[in-house]
Amino acid sequence: MKTRTKRMIEEYLREYPETNRYIKERTLQIIYPAKQPDENVGGGRAQYKYDQSVVYTAIGLAEDKILNTLKHRRDVIDDCLDDAGKDTETIIKELYFKRHPQYSINGLVVNGLIHVSQSKAYELENSFIEEVAEGLDIYDLSDV
Repeated sequence: MKTRTKRMIEEYLREYPETNRYIKERTLQIIYPAKQPDENVGGGRAQYKYDQSVVYTAIGLAEDKILNTLKHRRDVIDDCLDDAGKDTETIIKELYFKRHPQYSINGLVVNGLIHVSQSKAYELENSFIEEVAEGLDIYDLSDV
């Protein structure tokens, strides 16, 4: 896996704990858009016009690319975590989900928080990152 691709997946993993907040903020931006002031002072309005703002909001929520991307990333990482073993989950949570990680992979092994060798721990981390990349349909051109 190219370093660039790995760094991108690592960044997605670091953003994962805040993903639900990002989704909520984006949803609120769509539901409550910034309204432009009406400069048509004294202008008439159609009397029998049906208000379709609810329809437009529903369509906006369903078709928003940013919102759908955030949800897809969250779902893929959730699925990969569900399939990962306990040691892999410990590694990912410590290295990527904590704002200030206390241990490195070596520290996790030495302190007995995971029960594998250091080389196996790196292998677990890399295979998890590759699984997330595959779930997100991110492929290296060198792999093709």
